[in-house]
Amino acid sequence: MTNTYLLEVIKALQPAERQEMALFLASSYFNRGGNAKELTHLYQIILDAAPEFSDVLLRKEQIYSQVFSDQNMVQGKLEKLMADLNKLLRAFALTQRYHLDDNDEQHQIDWAAWLRERGLSERSRQVLTKLKSQKAHEKIESLQQDRTSLLIAEEDHEMESMHNQAKGDLNIPRVIYHLDLFFHTYRTELLNRYLLQQKAAQLPAVETIETESSLLQANNALLKITKCIHEILRSESPSMDEFDDLMQLLQSNELHLSFSTLAQFYAYLRNACQLMINVGHLEFYSILHEIYKDNLERAYFFVNGEISPHLYLSLVQTATRAQDHIWAVEFTKNYRSKIIGGDEDHFFYRLNMAQCLFAEGKFDEASQYIPDAPSGIHYHRMVRRLELKIYYEIRSDLLLFKLDAFRKFIERTAPKTIAANLREMDLNFLNILLQLTQSPPKDKARSARLVKRIEEKKLLADRAWLLEKARALG
Repeated sequence: MTNTYLLEVIKALQPAERQEMALFLASSYFNRGGNAKELTHLYQIILDAAPEFSDVLLRKEQIYSQVFSDQNMVQGKLEKLMADLNKLLRAFALTQRYHLDDNDEQHQIDWAAWLRERGLSERSRQVLTKLKSQKAHEKIESLQQDRTSLLIAEEDHEMESMHNQAKGDLNIPRVIYHLDLFFHTYRTELLNRYLLQQKAAQLPAVETIETESSLLQANNALLKITKCIHEILRSESPSMDEFDDLMQLLQSNELHLSFSTLAQFYAYLRNACQLMINVGHLEFYSILHEIYKDNLERAYFFVNGEISPHLYLSLVQTATRAQDHIWAVEFTKNYRSKIIGGDEDHFFYRLNMAQCLFAEGKFDEASQYIPDAPSGIHYHRMVRRLELKIYYEIRSDLLLFKLDAFRKFIERTAPKTIAANLREMDLNFLNILLQLTQSPPKDKARSARLVKRIEEKKLLADRAWLLEKARALG
């Protein structure tokens, strides 16, 4: 017993910590198994032998007879109890370490993250605001302070991402700034230590280490996929080969990536699909729909069993464009109660139902589901475009008035809050829709010209629907 891992750990505790451990074991929250009583007894026997922990008091046979009522030793029974006590000792030590006063900033960051994940966004913001205010008054710099600033910036980014309405920078520039600061400071510190160690030991040059590091990263699946994604996102018009390379890289490395990493990478893959659609590859709607269904089944979308409003809308938009109407309606109904933050005014449900009914050609019913446009510009644009398409289909007298109002909004308001490529997509949509309204039916030449114009547009919202309407003119 005296040469066991368990006893080594107990000896490493300070006298006061040993008494704290006894309280830890007395808590039914931490020590709740069927052998809780025996664990407490075993620990007390060892504690009574402190500080000498003599071989006489800690003989295996003697301990066994004290802990268990039966005198006949069962092979492995005491060892199993010792292993369980070791686990509780580790839990105690780590809990104690985490709750040190020096770790207070980490506590606040973790608490903010917990609040955010449970849907208490405003409470989470309050915690972060208080922490940032505290740090703003700090004058002492350290590597630990740099690391904490990075963690705060990351939590800010996660908060902004949960409520992303396609405006603002999601705090990404601040995350990159603090990441660079921490990385370069820590890396330089390590290089300084290495150079100092070179003075006393025969070590390879730093340049050799950097070369080996680059070669290692080149064979790293995580880095490979990340770089592939980076190249696609940098491109204004990604190629089919780039998309295929990313798809193959991701599928061939699934077994080597964590669940959270796969979820993030598939999010990028879906965005790559959308980029292909935006530049005219409409066949990617069916590919994107299949990826969405696969990712939904694997639970990549969920945070505590809930799905973001953006994804709730995107899955249905893609399904209707892939002509899977039944799936779109079923998803809309089945997941309406699982939207992060709730859907008190039923905005997201109504918008999805309007989209489903519109895709089925039930235009009058779809118009009844159109919700009031929210302040968030991303959802405002979605509502307005769907409304315009309905007015076009039912030949409403309000169409031209609504076209002009949306154009003024995009030209005057949107430039301050929305990316240039999205503005261009909407303006091109409005221009083509206006040309459709001014085109006489059964004009094959006009139809062909409009189809050509649509296909030549690199950025165009609702391309598939506009093509369908242009071809119908002929």
